[in-house]
Amino acid sequence: MAKRNQKPEVRKAMRDQAIRAAKEKHKQKEVEKKVKKADAKKKPVAAQPKQKATKITQKAAPRVGGKR
Repeated sequence: MAKRNQKPEVRKAMRDQAIRAAKEKHKQKEVEKKVKKADAKKKPVAAQPKQKATKITQKAAPRVGGKR
């Protein structure tokens, strides 16, 4: 049945149902976002301390001259 042939009450009910479903979906996404954000804040507290960078030392320069 085409939308124009439906009664206004039926169309309004369908529209309200669609809006309600969209709002619930949006709320669910926000809740998941908050949970992820809370987990992200907790993890760095328990993180291991960073290791110090090792210093790179150069080899001694080769000496000029022969065996004699």
